[in-house]
Amino acid sequence: MTYREARYGAPRPRRDFWGEGLEPAMTLAIALYVPNAPNLIDPALFGGAGARTVQALRGLQLEERERPGVVVVVSPHWWTGPGWQVNGSERPDQIYDFSGFPPALGQVRYQPPGDPALAARLAQAAQKEGLPVAVTEDWGLDHGAWAPLMNLLPGARVPVVPLSIARRSPEDHLALGRVLGRELWDDPRRVLLVATGSITHRLDRIRMGSATTWVEGARIEEEITALAIGGRGEALLTYPRDRFRTVAPEGELLPLFTLLGGIGPEARGKVVSTEQVWQAAGMTVMEFHPPAAGSVPPVTG
Repeated sequence: MTYREARYGAPRPRRDFWGEGLEPAMTLAIALYVPNAPNLIDPALFGGAGARTVQALRGLQLEERERPGVVVVVSPHWWTGPGWQVNGSERPDQIYDFSGFPPALGQVRYQPPGDPALAARLAQAAQKEGLPVAVTEDWGLDHGAWAPLMNLLPGARVPVVPLSIARRSPEDHLALGRVLGRELWDDPRRVLLVATGSITHRLDRIRMGSATTWVEGARIEEEITALAIGGRGEALLTYPRDRFRTVAPEGELLPLFTLLGGIGPEARGKVVSTEQVWQAAGMTVMEFHPPAAGSVPPVTG
């Protein structure tokens, strides 16, 4: 039994691409949790803060190594409610949702195509499970999406489907991720699922130019990271609230919960790089691949 079959059941026959009765390849190739701070656009403008993270993102060489055919990206900067929204534009707008930074950042262009058909399919699948997801052409690629993607996929050729987070529980985001995972596993292309944000996101602590590490924040970030990559993603649901509040994770970690639902919270990952900037923002990069076939029990419910 494959991991896809264990987690989601038997693949549905595909008629539109593979021919009737033929099974598509398992194509949810990789999932990444990555930071999205504006300094990733050009670390040199910020005294080099984030340069190590940019080097790590570019060093993944996803275009060559994974050859993704489509990206679904979940940004903590796109809040909707009470349900979710998914962007169905032919080419999502690039949004410069920041201020007070060097003007040169507003001149950077990253404008990949979208995938309206996939956006519609994801929304329909979620609605069938009672999860309210609407297709929209509003919003687009905020810097929570394009700042990391310009380093992961600099060619801007791979279609990107932006997905919001909603004013709903982490459990609901896990559930949505599971629906997305089923749909993405059934896509004939190699799919890259990207969730963005900083585990440590204490903007009130920012000390621009500081190279000192906030030790308590780094320690909590390590704990949260260990749960996420150690196949214990659901343990984050009961992580101590006081420690959670201490680091104030960006978007309340809802993008990460969506990712873990899609790839499977029992899936193991690895830390690609870690960095803390300005004593306030964590920049941990995590990479997840689906577990080996037969390594996990079936998921029910």
